[in-house]
Order: sequence, then C-alpha cells, then structure tokens
Amino acid sequence: MLHIKKRNAAAWTKIYVFCLLLAVVGCTGSTTTIELSPATRTELDAILNTLQARYDLTGSLKITRMMVRIKEGERSEELRESLWYKKSENGGELLQIQALGPYNEPRGIAIANQDKNEFLLALLNEQKAYVGPLSDGVLREIFGVDLRVSDVLSAIFANPFLDGRTTTFISVESSGAKFIIKRPSIQTGYVETITLFIRDGEPRVTEWHIHDENGTLEQRATFADYREVSGILRPHKVEIERPLEQTRVAVTIAKVELNVEIKDSKFDSEPFLGEDIEIIPLSELRE
Repeated sequence: MLHIKKRNAAAWTKIYVFCLLLAVVGCTGSTTTIELSPATRTELDAILNTLQARYDLTGSLKITRMMVRIKEGERSEELRESLWYKKSENGGELLQIQALGPYNEPRGIAIANQDKNEFLLALLNEQKAYVGPLSDGVLREIFGVDLRVSDVLSAIFANPFLDGRTTTFISVESSGAKFIIKRPSIQTGYVETITLFIRDGEPRVTEWHIHDENGTLEQRATFADYREVSGILRPHKVEIERPLEQTRVAVTIAKVELNVEIKDSKFDSEPFLGEDIEIIPLSELRE
C-alpha cells in the first residue's frame, strides 16, 4: 500500500473537497421513523419539488471568484478557488475545482468526470496526480476519510435531498416559516437534521447538522446570503465546521454564472498529466 503523510492528505482534502462535500454520517437520537400525515407530506413535497427544480434548471455552473478560509485549530489560511460544473451532452455530470496561486495559476485540480468514469486529483506543486475510476469511495481510498463524491451536488446546490432520500423521516416540525426535518442517515444509528426557511414562497436550506450515534456533533453546515442568479435562488456563503477536528471552512462566492457554455473538454484530465507529473493509480492506495 502507498502511504501518504496524514497531515498533507488532510490539508488537501479540506482545500479541494471538504469545503464543497458533506460527509454522510448522521445525527443523534432514535432512528425510529414516522409516517407523515397527508397534509405534512403535501407541504413537504412542495418544498422538495422546488429544491429539485433548481437543480433540474441548472445545466451548467461557473464560479470564477470564490474565497475559501480554512481554520484548523490555531492555524488558518485563505485561498482562492474556481469551479466548473456541467451536465454533459451524454447525460453525465462533470466537475472541476481549481485552487489558485497568487497569480491565478492553478496549484491543484480536482476533476470528477462521470462520462469517463474518471477521478483526478492533481497536486501541481508536488508534481503528483491521483487517478482512477470515479466512485463514492474514491476519496476514502486517497485520504482515508468518509466523503462521497456524489455529495458534491448536495453542497453545490444547497440541497441535502438530491441523493433521493425523501421518503423516510424521524420527524418533520414546522413553526411559521421554519421547518426542521430529521431523517436517518445511511449508517445505522445516525441521523441528519436539516433546517429550512420559507421566504416569499421560496425554501432556503439554512443548516444541515450531522451527529454521530452518541450525540456528538460531527459536522455543521450553514448556507446563507441567498440571491437570485439567472432566476434561480442560490446561497453565496457556505460554512462547514467539524468540531472534533477543530476545523472550520468558510466559502464566499463573489461571482457565479448559471447555464453558460462550458465545453466537455474542460473536464479532461490529460492536460494535467504531463511527463513531469508522477501518476499514482488509486489501486495502489488500497491495502
């Protein structure tokens, strides 16, 4: 098995992935589920359908000005990132994230290409690239952390329900414009708590909390500064905190464009696999 220094791996995880991906763990409490009343089910379906429509109406997304602030214990750093997302001509989903240097030069690139079933993480300063099939477990293979590539959609669109888990709930409570939804996670004993507010008829996911089976808060995500972009409501501030790791990631989006033309070639990995790059197959990371 190829070993990677833990500190380096954790840092790159936070930079390229952690600010956008949410780990699929869960919240505390009983995972006994309930059957919603017809009225509550109808009300909840209207909210979920609106959130789904925002995703369906977004064929591409381009963020060229995004500031990421990372705090880990007493250490903090700030960097700039760019992001491109597209539903391809073949129906697959494509994603590229770049971390930029002081002169806007890319220092690291992460590409997830569903059409080619390919994942790339290129660390250009270190002249290394991790390459292999795209799967939910690919990040665990590289870093040993439980992050799913598929959850990038939930983070980008501020929609925890894009994974299709919309039928089983522990509780659904509402008070005025506020909804608090609890549902089991995919891990036994884990629960997720999602808070939404309805303003001007539009739902806004504001918080997504994750606790372990003992009630310890694993992760807190907040979505704020919602604005319309090309008629679609989107958050421009995202903050993710993992208290046990003393880590906080704050993302501020200054410029985002929806449904702009992005060529599929933007998501090709070949340009980042030059002769001076050490290519590390993901298969070598498995025990």
